[in-house]
Amino acid sequence: MVLEAEAADKATGPVTLPQGSDMLTTFLSLMPDAAVAVDGKGTIVAVNERTETFFGYSAEEVHGKSIELLVPERFRHSHRRRRSEYSSDPKTRPMGAGLDLYARRKDGSEFPVDISLAPIGGEGEQLVVAAIRDITERKAAQSAQAQLAAIVQSSADGIFSMSHRGVITSWNPGAEAMFGFSPDEVVGRHIGLFFPDDPVLEELLDDTRSGHVPRSKDTRWQRREGKSLDVAISVSPLALGDEPGFSVLVRDITVHKEAEAQLRRQARWQAATAEIRLSLLSEASLSSSLNLVCKWTAELANATAAALVIVEDQRSRVAASAGDRDALAAISRSDQVATPVAQAIASGKPATAASNRGSGIHARAFPLTLPGKGGPQAAALVILGEEAAHLGPDADETIGSLATQAILAFELANVRSERDRLLISADRERIARALHDLVIQRLFGAGLRLQGALALIDNPQATTRVASTVDDLDVTIKEIREAIFALESAPGTGLRAKVLEALAYASESLGFRPTVAFHGATDGEVALPVQLEAVAVLREALSNAARHAHASRVEVQITLEDELSVLVADNGVGIGNPAHLSGIANARARAELLGGSLDLSPTDGGGTCFQWRVPLPAAADGAA
Repeated sequence: MVLEAEAADKATGPVTLPQGSDMLTTFLSLMPDAAVAVDGKGTIVAVNERTETFFGYSAEEVHGKSIELLVPERFRHSHRRRRSEYSSDPKTRPMGAGLDLYARRKDGSEFPVDISLAPIGGEGEQLVVAAIRDITERKAAQSAQAQLAAIVQSSADGIFSMSHRGVITSWNPGAEAMFGFSPDEVVGRHIGLFFPDDPVLEELLDDTRSGHVPRSKDTRWQRREGKSLDVAISVSPLALGDEPGFSVLVRDITVHKEAEAQLRRQARWQAATAEIRLSLLSEASLSSSLNLVCKWTAELANATAAALVIVEDQRSRVAASAGDRDALAAISRSDQVATPVAQAIASGKPATAASNRGSGIHARAFPLTLPGKGGPQAAALVILGEEAAHLGPDADETIGSLATQAILAFELANVRSERDRLLISADRERIARALHDLVIQRLFGAGLRLQGALALIDNPQATTRVASTVDDLDVTIKEIREAIFALESAPGTGLRAKVLEALAYASESLGFRPTVAFHGATDGEVALPVQLEAVAVLREALSNAARHAHASRVEVQITLEDELSVLVADNGVGIGNPAHLSGIANARARAELLGGSLDLSPTDGGGTCFQWRVPLPAAADGAA
C-alpha cells in the first residue's frame, strides 16, 4: 500500500468528528473497506477489523506504529515525503484515483490496492483516514483482458466481433491483412456487406444461439480485390455490454487446401499409373495402352482431350487419343497443334500455343522419344483445352511421367515382337533339326534300299521307274537341305546371337562393351529352353556388375562341351553379401532346375567371378 498524497480532481474539507476514541472506532467499523486512522506524524491511532484480516496484524501490533509498516520497503522513502506534503494541505482523495498502489502484509507478501484518503478533524489533533481496498482480482482480470487484447491484436488469424444483429463491432489487424478491409471500413457495418449469403456462417451463428459450441467449418470468403480465399471459421458467444454478440475467428487454410488437393492429385496419379501398368503387364494391345495413357492425361490435367502425336518424315499422325471429339478434330489444324509439337520436340521442353481461330482452345505438348524398329521416333503427348494454358509445374511433372508410360508401352511392344520373332526362330530351328535328323535320313535310307533292289528286278519298265524314283529322292533330299539352310540362316536364332544381343544391351548400363569369347559349337547345339535360361542368367550377371560391382572391365566366356558354361568376371569392388541379392538366388535356382550349379568367387584383381554351369543332353546319333 503506497499511501500517496496526490490530490483528487475535486477536493473537500476535513470531516469533523466528535472527540473520543470510541467514536473514531465506531466510525472505522462502519466502513466497508479496511480503514486506518493516522495522526499528523503518520502514527497509526486506530484500525478496523477488516484491516487486521487484510494485513495479518492485530490492532495492538500496529497501534502506535508508523503507517510505513504497511508499505512495501521499496516505496517507504517516497511515501514519507508525499505524506509530509499531504499533511501540509490535506484534501479528500477518492478511491481509484488512477494510482498504481501496493500494500505489504505481516508475512511480507504484497497485494495491489486502491486507497482513498479523507482528513477528519475535531477539537483535538487532525487525523487522516485511509480506506484500503484489495484489488487483486480486478488486477488479474485487467491483466487477462490486456493479454487477450494483445493476443487478438498480434494474431495472424482474423478475429472480429459483431452484435446479434450482425453489426461488426471490432476488427483485428489479422482480419485486415487477410481480407484487405481496414477497421474504419467495416466497424459499424453489417457482416453481410462483406461476406454475403454464406450458409456456413449462418449455420454456425444459429448453433451458437441455440447454446451449442459448434466446431469450425470450412468455407470460401472473398478478399477486397475479389479473390476467393479458403478459410475455416468458428463462432463463440460474446457479451457486448448488455447485449449478446458473437466472436468470430477466421483462419486462412489455403496452404492446407492446396496440400489436400496435392494429395488427391497424387492419389489419382497413382491410380492412373497402376491401371496403365496393369494394362501393359496384361499384354494388352499397344493401341489400347496408349489410349489409356491419353485418357488419364486428359483426366489428370482436367483437359478437354489428349492425344499422342508421332512425327515421321516431317508429318504428324495421331497414334492414340481420348476426350472430346470436337477438340480432337482440332489436331488436324496445323496452326493449333503442329506448332507446340514442333517447339516441344526442338527444345525438349513443354510448349503451349493458342488457337488463332477464336475457338479458345489451347494445346500443350510434352516431348518424348519413342523406340521404333527403324530407330527413335520424335513424338509428343498433347493436351487440348483452356486448361492447357494454365498448367503449373506440378501438372507438368505429372503429365511428363505419363508420357514415360507411353515410352514404356512402345518398348514392351518391341520386346514382345522380338519375343515372338524368337519363338518363330525357335520353331524354325526345331523344324530344321527334324528335317535333318528324321526326314533326310529316312529318304536317304529309302533311296539306298531302292538302289539295292534294282539288281533284283527283271522287268525293264520297273527298273526304269525305280531308278526314276531314286533320282526324285535325290532331288527331294537336295531341296530339303536347301530349306534347312534357309531355316538355319534366320538372323538371331542361335545362342551366339542371343549372347551378343545381351552384351549390346548391357553396354548401356555398364558404360563400356564387355569382351566375349566362345569355346565349342555354340549354335544349333543347345536346346532353346536352355538358351533362354543361359541368356537370362547372363543378363543378371551383367546387371549385377553394373549396379553393384562398379567395374571398368567385364569378360564373358561361353563354353559348350559336355555342359554349357557361362562365365562373367569383372574387376569391380566385389559382390558383397550374395545372400541379399535376389538375382543371384534366381540364377542359382535356374541352374539347379536344369541339374547344374552356380559358383561365385573373387578374382585376382578384387572383383567377382560368376560361373553358371548346366549339363547338356548327348547329341543325336546318325546325323548325316
